[in-house]
This record gives sequence, C-alpha cells and structure tokens, in this order.
Amino acid sequence: MFPKCFALRVKASCRVLSAWTVLNVATLMTFMVSAGLVRAQALVYTQNFDQTASGQTPDDFLVLGGRFAVEDQTLVLPGAPLDNHGAVFGPDNQGDLEIRARIRSEKKGRLYPSFGVGLYGLGGYSLKVSPAKKALELYRGRSILTEVPFDWRSAGWVNLRLAVTQDAPSAWMIVGKAWMEGSDEPLDWQIRQASSQAPTQGKASLWGQPFSGRPIEYDDLALLRPVGAEAAEATGFSLGLQTWTLRNMDFDQMVSFAKEHGIRKIQTTDKHINPRDDWDEIKRKQEILKANGLEVYTFGVAGTSTDHAFNRRLFEFARFMGIKLIIVEPRDFSIFDSLEQLVKEFDIKIAIHNHGLRSLYGNPLVVQNVIKHRDPRIGVCLDVGWITAAGFDAAKVYRDYQGRVFDMHLKDKKVEFSERQLVGISAHIGEGDANLEGLFEALRETGYHGVLALETDSPIFARQPAEFVRRAKATFQKLTQP
Repeated sequence: MFPKCFALRVKASCRVLSAWTVLNVATLMTFMVSAGLVRAQALVYTQNFDQTASGQTPDDFLVLGGRFAVEDQTLVLPGAPLDNHGAVFGPDNQGDLEIRARIRSEKKGRLYPSFGVGLYGLGGYSLKVSPAKKALELYRGRSILTEVPFDWRSAGWVNLRLAVTQDAPSAWMIVGKAWMEGSDEPLDWQIRQASSQAPTQGKASLWGQPFSGRPIEYDDLALLRPVGAEAAEATGFSLGLQTWTLRNMDFDQMVSFAKEHGIRKIQTTDKHINPRDDWDEIKRKQEILKANGLEVYTFGVAGTSTDHAFNRRLFEFARFMGIKLIIVEPRDFSIFDSLEQLVKEFDIKIAIHNHGLRSLYGNPLVVQNVIKHRDPRIGVCLDVGWITAAGFDAAKVYRDYQGRVFDMHLKDKKVEFSERQLVGISAHIGEGDANLEGLFEALRETGYHGVLALETDSPIFARQPAEFVRRAKATFQKLTQP
C-alpha cells in the first residue's frame, strides 16, 4: 500500500478531473471532448469515493472477485490474492457510452500488475494496461481484439478512456487511449476497432490482477454519453479530412491514415474514389471504408460538364455511396442548369467551392448572386484559406451567406502583397492570417452543424501529412473549447 500521507497528497493534487465530477453535478450539462472527435457529451455517472467510509464499497458496486474497499478516498484492490478480480458499478449501459478512470499500481522486481476498465458487462469491451507486455489491450469478453505499445511507469497514475459508439445500424466503433499522469493526453485514439456485433448488456466495470503483490488503486470514475443527434446538430460541428491532403497516398494508405488519426468523416477526391470507376470497384472501396468505421460524407471538388449525362453519373455515384452533398466548382455558369435539375431529382445538395480571385467564385458576391436564384439545396463550400488569400474575412463571409454554407475546407494562409496582387502562402492551421477565432465564434452563435474538412494546398505539408493533421487537430480542439 502506498503511504497514507502520499496518497492524500496525490488525491489533492489530482483533483482536476474530480473537480468537475463533484461540483454542481446536477447542473453540469455538456462539454466538448478531444482527439479530433469533438462532440457534446452529458455526464451519466461519477464516483470519486469521497463519500464512502473507509473499509466500505459504494452501494452501487457489485464485487465479482477480490476485496475492493475504499481507503483514503480511493478504491483499493489489495495485493493478495494473486488472481483476476473485478467489480461492476453504476447504471445499466445503453447506447453510445464512454468510461474514464484513473488507476495506479506498482511493480515488484520483475512482477507486474494488470488493470483496466470496461463497458457493457462481463461479455462487453474492456481496455487494459498490461505492463509486463508493455501494451494497451482491447478485449471483448475474454478475447483480445487488438493491442498497441504502451510505456507504463510504476507507481504512477494512468488515465484511461474507453468509448463505444454506433456508426450505422450494424456498425460499432470501439476506441481507447491511455496516458500517464503528468503527460499530455494523446490527441488521437490509440486503439480503434470496428465491429458488426452489438454490445452485450451489463454495467461498467473495473478490473485488476495484482500479480506483483502490490495494491491497485482506482479513482475519478465517470460515464459519459454523447448528446443525441438532434442536440448535436444544434450545438456542435465536427472535424473531417479532405483527402487532397493525402494526394501522395493510395486508397488503402488513406484509409489507414484516417483511422490512425481518429478522423471518421472523409471528403474524398477522385484520387481515392473515382465516381466513374466500375461499380464493383466502388462497392469494394465502400465496404473497406465501412469496415474501418469511416464515412465518406461528401465528394469533391467534383468535375462537372455541360453534358447532362456526365453530371448525372456523379449524382448516381453519390446516391450509391449514401452521400448527401457534392462539392463543385463549374467552369461555366451555364452548368448550373444541369446541376439544379439533378439536385431536385436526387435530393442531393451541391456546394460551390471557392479558389482565389482569379477563379469564377473567388469573390463571395458572385457566389451569392448564383445561389440566390437557385434551389435552396445549392449552397457554398467555404474554403477558409482561399477566402483569406482573396482578402476577405472568413467570419464575415460565413455570416453573409446566411445559412447557405453547407461545408468548409479548413485551411490557413499567410497573405502577402506581391506584384500588385495578394498572394496566399500555405500555413499550418492557426498560424496564418485567417480569422479562425471569429469564424468559430460565428459557427457557435449560428448553430452550424456541418463538417470542417482539414485540407492543405502545400506540397510540403502533403509530403508530411501526419504533422499537418496533428497540429491542425490541436488547433481545432483549442478553438472549440467552450
């Protein structure tokens, strides 16, 4: 057992999480979560053991094995017997859910403990730290699904997060991460596992194997549930990826990259899925995306033509893929007659993308004039970088479109004046001249619920997309904090 005075000092110094789990729990509504999956969440359950007498377990805990008991405001599993122990707690798990906890133990010589958290009962999912294997493991029941390397430090607190969400009627995504107290939380989920099996029924759980003969301590438990789809649409917007950023990768590499970096919403280009490929090839790629928990929510910038049949194939592709929005930048204004007919026939929106002032749609006034005479399902894909390079304020332009912005390309540019014209130089998002703070304020005020797709025009960034996306996600997370 750790010295009592040491445990109390740690308890006091690590109150960052439990401060929000204790104070005003009844009035806590929602908060935004990190790792590129910024979604409003509601607190379902919290337990930090401050109200449980020493030697007891909370009333809502069912001990399955071991002698779990509270000591010094922390739940403790003794170092003996050396077996696999567990406890379930809280409400029955239903729907999308996340569990968070802090756990601590120590090694003895070459003997190591193992510990973790779980959701959906004994046959559900559990995320476990296995120091002997230097691994973070994901289980379903007693079967291991996957593992990733994890560097555990003896006697240090470990933060754990495990979440399960349903992406489609028969598709679930299980994600997890862990990090040592004092280290930064990873931006991305370290474990991602897609499943076609619905979670089992049951409660959240704690697990521990004190094989080192040392106790295992648990603290700051929390269960959270994403706000329902209707509320999410009213309160938040999400982060996506424009695959032009990954133009140096093939389709399979793009899928792996998006999955690794925890970005589920994909805006693909014909580099990765060509609307004019054989239908069997399109279906093959569609199934790969689904198996990896990725959603192609839109396509573009799509080529269009004065040939109506050419445009029709694009809409047939979108319907096949389940896409409800296509990004376009027609080279001729007359093409909108064809596109508007197809918008009405297929009930699929289109959004006009803007490049610089030399393009047809570089000036927002031109775009406003186009859409005001067209079907309301014809709107705007606001490229933040290019609108900045053209000398406009992205926040003002967004507001001026009055609800007709259906999609955004999130990029940044530094603007310089060269040879009597403005020049936009690609920058990491948040390091250029785009008014991102004003834009995000406008998005919150207007209840924008679309996707901001990360994109870069820079060939240098495109050769190192992991660094670009990592920094962009950090900026996005900062800008979306309430």
